[in-house]
Amino acid sequence: GGSNVEQGHGIAVDASGNAYVTGYTASANFPTQNALQPVFSAAYVNAFVTKIGPTGALLYSTYLGGSGNDEGNAIAVDSTGAMYVTGSTSSANFPTVSAVQAQYQGAEQNTNAFVTKFAPSGASLVYSTYLGGTGYDIGSGIAVDASGNATVTGQTLSLNFPTASALQSVSLAAAR
Repeated sequence: GGSNVEQGHGIAVDASGNAYVTGYTASANFPTQNALQPVFSAAYVNAFVTKIGPTGALLYSTYLGGSGNDEGNAIAVDSTGAMYVTGSTSSANFPTVSAVQAQYQGAEQNTNAFVTKFAPSGASLVYSTYLGGTGYDIGSGIAVDASGNATVTGQTLSLNFPTASALQSVSLAAAR
């Protein structure tokens, strides 16, 4: 960590014993290594993604976020070492690449979930997308299958949360 507040929210371990950690930091001096985003850019907190080798060496560590508040809540790793992260963001400038949802949908004081896949080296993003509507949305869990498909779970208070082939396409909150 750095000189301010950090919190780890998710961890994954690969077959080689590397640990992958995500969470949030409020430290402008959080330790970065081979970072895709080496500069703290948040209003209060940025998400972070860190890879630690089996002997405890810091192999990769980066901020992830924009000018709003960003938190990493869960992380998964596939057999190639690609990292998959989900969490929440209030940043209209969160980094997006090959996005399913390229624009922030959250209204003031709300968040969108995000789903981001890092290349195995951590040097680039394979994809990164918002996931949400105008209410409060958060990604809290992520898993990846052998084909590299990510499955995300979380919560939404958005009546316009994006759905596709949904078992339940209408929010029960709308009925209240």
